[in-house]
Amino acid sequence: MTDLDKIERVRCALRREEPDKVPKGELQIHDELVEALLGECIKDSFEAHVRVRDLLHIDLVNTGLSGGPATERIATTTEGYAVYRDWLGNEWVESGKTRTYLKNALHSEEDLGGFQMPNISLYRADGVTRWAKETDFCVFAQVGGVFDSIYPIIGFNNYVKALYTYPDALKHVIEEVYRFNLEVIRLYAEAGAHVILVGDDLAYDSGPFIPPRLLRQYVFPYLAGEAKAAHDLGLPAILHTDGNITSLMDEIVGADFDGIHSLQPSCGVDIVKIKKDWGKQICLMGNVDLDTLLTLGKPEEVEAEVRRLIREVGPGGGYILSTTNVLTRYTIPENALAMYRAAERYGHYPIGGP
Repeated sequence: MTDLDKIERVRCALRREEPDKVPKGELQIHDELVEALLGECIKDSFEAHVRVRDLLHIDLVNTGLSGGPATERIATTTEGYAVYRDWLGNEWVESGKTRTYLKNALHSEEDLGGFQMPNISLYRADGVTRWAKETDFCVFAQVGGVFDSIYPIIGFNNYVKALYTYPDALKHVIEEVYRFNLEVIRLYAEAGAHVILVGDDLAYDSGPFIPPRLLRQYVFPYLAGEAKAAHDLGLPAILHTDGNITSLMDEIVGADFDGIHSLQPSCGVDIVKIKKDWGKQICLMGNVDLDTLLTLGKPEEVEAEVRRLIREVGPGGGYILSTTNVLTRYTIPENALAMYRAAERYGHYPIGGP
């Protein structure tokens, strides 16, 4: 097969077809790892992130909104992590791997009923435009969903309470966030995005955060609406959701997403079974373990796992190699190199061919 450009390679996988080679890439690479891989301090962030993706033979980049109401850094924890406060009054700790909320902005039924998102005119998609115009990467543009964009600003227990005691007020918040998300998707399309990534974590390690019947009522119709909005603008849509989402695959496929990320093996997600059951209907992205393999394993173990994934999931197309989250600052640099070098070595179609 003739070599494809990066955009078509990714889109080919999203169509569940075999491109020239398995596409690969990360939703984010932390600056500390970028510096370790390049062997120098970052002077120009954009230039450094382009170089590190070229070094790893990556096909895609993920970016998002800029602008909007100000978020301020208000403190630093004893561990050195930043504490932030946003326009609504939420406060959280950012560890670089997880976000932990210290204060939720919305508490009562009245708070939820009066909630409004900021005006879309306050936001820009400059990053999307720059990556699309100045590089050859396939540009993912990330927008939120209507679950994990909402429960942190309410508090999880209060979210569950709202489901049962004042669902109309909760639905107002959901529909306000959904309306804003549709505006974001249009902004991304106008800025030149190639793929819309909807980020909405729906599950623990053991299964869904809330009963599937409630997800079907309060979440999946809106996720399907976001996928449709992307499709109406000529763009494929990928859903990112952590945790064990195996029991939700019918709903995810039914929402008409073109792809699903992150498929965590540490949560018991069996990507080979998912490929067998749903691989003709949805592209799979991820499954390279971040929790232990890339942070604690050896390069030869990483290479062996990447080779296995390509051989077992790659045939027939519909697979994009990626970690289960992002390449964090905790990733061993040699393991990141081993992962992407192995993918470049073994990922050419036909899988297992010369």
